[in-house]
Amino acid sequence: MRNMRKYITLIAVVILVVTAVFAKHADKMDANLVEGYYRELVSDAAGFESINDRTAKAIGQDGSVSAYLGIDSNIGYGGPLLVGTVLSPDGKFKDIVILEHKETPSYINKITKAGFFRQFEKKQVGDSLAFNYDVDGVSGATLSTRAIASSVQSVAHTIALEELKITPKKAEVKWNIGLHEIVIALLFVLSYFMPKFKQLARFRFPFLLLSVVILGFWLNRSLSMGQISALFLGYFPVPGENLLWYIILIGAFAPALVTGKNLYCTYVCPFCGLQETTHKISRINLSMGKYMKWIRLGKEVILFLVLFLAFLALNPSVSSFEPFGTIFGLNGSSYQWYLLFVILLSSFFIRRFWCHAFCPVGTILDKAAGLSRKVKNSVTGIITTKKTVGVKHGK
Repeated sequence: MRNMRKYITLIAVVILVVTAVFAKHADKMDANLVEGYYRELVSDAAGFESINDRTAKAIGQDGSVSAYLGIDSNIGYGGPLLVGTVLSPDGKFKDIVILEHKETPSYINKITKAGFFRQFEKKQVGDSLAFNYDVDGVSGATLSTRAIASSVQSVAHTIALEELKITPKKAEVKWNIGLHEIVIALLFVLSYFMPKFKQLARFRFPFLLLSVVILGFWLNRSLSMGQISALFLGYFPVPGENLLWYIILIGAFAPALVTGKNLYCTYVCPFCGLQETTHKISRINLSMGKYMKWIRLGKEVILFLVLFLAFLALNPSVSSFEPFGTIFGLNGSSYQWYLLFVILLSSFFIRRFWCHAFCPVGTILDKAAGLSRKVKNSVTGIITTKKTVGVKHGK
């Protein structure tokens, strides 16, 4: 049975790798596709003259340049976000369009309603467009708005240099280390030491409540499968501008790999804290003991499916079906609200219902911790064997 499980795991990993490679190959952009985007941006152009593979001049019916335009992609919250930028012949911004994205639709709607694009109307092609310096983001959609700003700046500055002979201004962007980063880093550091000291371990529940407030409602930055899928797909945001993204990812995985224990789910996860709060209100605990074997198997199937879909679509947001953003950001689709209601209702009667029955984040962190334990046991076994052999030979 154990050997069969190993083979199934190996087959699952091979399927995921092949799926990702196939999807990456199929997703390459050809010249016809690029021109199709150009036509979408400037539909009345008589034709287009390339500046480079992602920027061009739109030629009007009279043969003159009617606009400059380009497309560029940067990593948002859910993965690559393709943005089209249109500039007038004198270097003013005419239009910015999101051509393709892998974000949750509600985030894109939030960006539009917040008037994010209007601030570009006052900018020129050679202006610095550094995020949080020259361009203001939208709270709750920071990664998406940063990706848009980076794409727009790339196209604008290419056109400024290549066509308008203008040297673009660039802001000196420093590493963004602020209150958010410091507080979250301290939260993870404390979670690492809590199980090591009994005096601290007894404050586990108050610590979880603190995480509900900070990581949940204040920052809405729970570790999600979207973030983990983005990591596997190679979508790495710029560290200096996205330090919080890396702190949460490292803060969750590093202790699992170092200690062999999933400390994130036990001490840090704000949704775990929310479930434990509802359970303490009811004090009813229905056991799932006899079903746990099948529940664990179901969780592994869920993990495989969400990764498979993310790899196939090259879209990390596809795997983010969790209700974290719904409860902490009050932002989600109708099915996520229904799911949240069912989970919170169930957690009144079954402690940490979501964690035990569904959570793919917990499953992958458990696997990381299990891998760490296996490696340590193997190393310990090798060392012990060498010492034993050495004693037998009188060394």
